[in-house]
Formats: sequence, C-alpha cells, structure tokens
Amino acid sequence: MHMTIIYYVTNHGYGHGVRTSAIVNALPESIGIVFRTTLPEAFFRAEVRRDFTYAPAAFDCGCIQHDSLRSDIAATLAAYRDIAKRNERALESEAAWCRQHNPALIVSDIVPFAFDVAAACGIPSAAVANFTWLDIYEPYCREYPAYRPLLATLKRQYASAGLLLSLEPALPMGYFPKRTAIAPVGRQGRARRSEIMQHYGIDPARHLGLMYLGDPGIEGFDGSRLGQFAEWEFLGVSPIRDAPANYHCIEKAEFPYQDLSASVDCMVGKLGYGAVVEAMLHGTPMIYLPRDDFMEFRALDSAVRQWGGGECLTAEKFAGCDWADALDRALARPRPRELKSDGARRAAACIAELAGMVSRQT
Repeated sequence: MHMTIIYYVTNHGYGHGVRTSAIVNALPESIGIVFRTTLPEAFFRAEVRRDFTYAPAAFDCGCIQHDSLRSDIAATLAAYRDIAKRNERALESEAAWCRQHNPALIVSDIVPFAFDVAAACGIPSAAVANFTWLDIYEPYCREYPAYRPLLATLKRQYASAGLLLSLEPALPMGYFPKRTAIAPVGRQGRARRSEIMQHYGIDPARHLGLMYLGDPGIEGFDGSRLGQFAEWEFLGVSPIRDAPANYHCIEKAEFPYQDLSASVDCMVGKLGYGAVVEAMLHGTPMIYLPRDDFMEFRALDSAVRQWGGGECLTAEKFAGCDWADALDRALARPRPRELKSDGARRAAACIAELAGMVSRQT
C-alpha cells in the first residue's frame, strides 16, 4: 500500500539534512516522501537514493550566527518571534497544503510548527531530534526575558508530538510524553586514503587531517598557520582564507565527506552531530573547541569523552592553530573504537510502523 510522509527539516544546518537523508534512505520505497525545508534541493538529490518531492518552505530560523561558534542571541530570538507569529497566521493554509498530499504521518527534525500542522490535519506526528529549539532558546531567554512567552509555545508544540525518536547522543528532552531511544544516525564511508593522496599529489608519508569549521567559519581563525605542521596535510569542503599549500579544498562529488572521515588520521573542528557520529562510526579521533552558547554541545562533548576519542582545546588555542601537542597525542594513542550502529534503520522502522498503523486504521 502506497502512503506518504511529509518530512519537515530545519534549515539551521546540513547535519539535520544528513541524518534525515540517512533515515529516508532506509525507508521502504512504497512510502512517498515530501521534504518541507529550505535546505537546498541539490543537497537532497546528492544524499537521498530514492524518489522524493521537494517543497521548499521555512518555519523556523535555528540560530542567527556571528560565526560557526557564536550565536547572535538577540537577533535569533527576534527572528523566531516573527516567524512564530507568521506560522500562527499560516496554520490553516499549511494544513490545507498538507491535506492535498494525504499524508499518513508528519515527521519533523526539529521544526516545532510541524506538530501544530499535524494536529490541525488530525494525523499523527513524530519528532526526530537530539535537541530542540526549546533547549537552545531557554538559556537565551534568561538573558532576554521579554522573549520567555516563546518557550511556553515551543514546549506545547513539542509535547504534542506523538513520538520522539531520540537520536543519541541526545539532551534529555523530558517534555516529550513518549520517546524511543535511537542509536546514532550517520553515514558509513569508505576508506580511500590512497586515492585521496594520489588525486591531490600528497606524499603518502604525510598525516591527514579533516577540517570542519562550518559554513560561516570561525572568527579569528588564522588558516595560514596550518603551514607550520610540516608532516600534515589538511582536507576540507570549504575554502579557508590565507590557506597554505598543505590545505586542500575537496570536491564532495569526488570524495564524499563520510569517505574523508573514514580516511584521515584526525578530524579537527567544531562539534556537530553529524561530525561526531561519523568520527565514531569510523574510529577517527577528534580535536575540537568548546561552544558555550549552544546546549547541544553538552551532549556531544559528554559522548565524545565517554567514547575516548576526542580532545577539547580552548578557543584561543584552536583559533591560533596551537594544535601540535594535540595532534601528536591523536597519533600516539590507539585509534578509538569504531561504533557499530543501526540507528538509521531503526528510526526508519519506527517511522514506517507508525505510518503503517495509521494507514491500516484509515
């Protein structure tokens, strides 16, 4: 029996899109997928190995950022307040749009408005998350208490989800009434070290580091200092200002990020869900820096420390490329264990079961 799922995805970052794609790839082909997001369609065309419909729309703003590590808290709260007002006015029209697709289920990572839409349509919903915007905005509202009314609405919206698929490592998110813990969801890559070395003319004796600074970059980071590491070559998917000869900007069409994660000696950059999970899946050590204004960091940092494959530097050491000792330690220690996870398959099975239950009832 053919059925349709409408999948809302926050436009905050590609990590949400990566894990969404991994889950959708594990769903039966008989389930039609409609993506509701403003993450680029080209991204999903590259990641998703099945047919889907792309219907661009934005219903949250994530965080407005100064750079990859620092949020503009006041601007974020002001932007989301405006979006929440717009969403309230648009609820009837969005629900009507959804009904045209006759969905069996609405899934959201981590757009809160999606659960209002599901309620208005009278269909069940599932959240896929390791944190929510309630977790992120709550400490922001302590600094800017005029925005505290947003929190009550966010809590109500998330609490109306029929099920939370809690992707480990996750924050507690105790406001969801029903939850299922899901092992980490990420992409499994192929070790292609020799191909990478040959393609970019790198001496096979060099060590390889994979940089992950995020699209906005990190303010104060001096990329030219990478040149001091004579025994290392660094790979990344974004240009770095004043990059030395030992930095290589990789075309993802040639070497997908998960293959880079599987091929390098160390990953260096900020902690994000996708980066952490792929490091764990491939047993690749991480060197990273703190992020004090984003609650997700606590869960990710704790997971990396328990795994035993990461080292957190101060922001000052990271920005100044004072990494020599940390890089030496990453090489000297045994490789951390490779995590075995069926998280994407398990999440897909839960979603398919919930959608199938609804279809049988109707």
